[in-house]
Amino acid sequence: MKSRSLLTTPDLIARNYTVTSIGGGRFNHSFSPSTTNTIYEFEANAGNYIVEGERYNIGYEVIDGKNIVDTDCISKTSVINKYLSYAVAQHEALNNHDINKDKNDTRVIHTAQGGYYWGKKYAWREFGMCLPKEVFHEYLNFIGHPTVVCQTVTPGYPVGDDSIAYLETGLEKAIEDLIDTAVIVRDGPYFRSPLYNPTPTKKFSIKGIDAITDKK
Repeated sequence: MKSRSLLTTPDLIARNYTVTSIGGGRFNHSFSPSTTNTIYEFEANAGNYIVEGERYNIGYEVIDGKNIVDTDCISKTSVINKYLSYAVAQHEALNNHDINKDKNDTRVIHTAQGGYYWGKKYAWREFGMCLPKEVFHEYLNFIGHPTVVCQTVTPGYPVGDDSIAYLETGLEKAIEDLIDTAVIVRDGPYFRSPLYNPTPTKKFSIKGIDAITDKK
């Protein structure tokens, strides 16, 4: 699964694409955005991964000063790449972790022992922003992820709302497993997974990277 440290560049127009043999049947692929001289590269076989002039979303890591692209995280902007969407969501969650945890600690009230629990809103923000909220919650309900009854308290309001909170243990892996097993449906921008199958034809969406936000 893609690391929270993965960097992303959205809507890049590719240029200067070159493929150079490095021996052993392997090749170094490199390209740049149309607007900068930044070089992105990766090692792969001799096939063409990039078409000059096309727009791409990419995920990469900086290794020894080089921008090394993850080939699983290359996709045309018109195509949803599940791994790239998940990586972007993880990165956003990491940036906001302290804020989300502070709100979860002060606004989600329960008496459970033996683990840390995330309220529904903050669990989604921390682990599942690449999914629509309703998909995130329905999936966790379908697989029977452990929960406790809680109250969510809104500052300024004297009475909390009854809700549930999710056990943190196993939560990240549950979402990773869903993303790993998701297969795109040919007739539309939807996915199916054997892990999320309350009905035989159940489909769900994974957000494109430009739609990933904790506001909806």
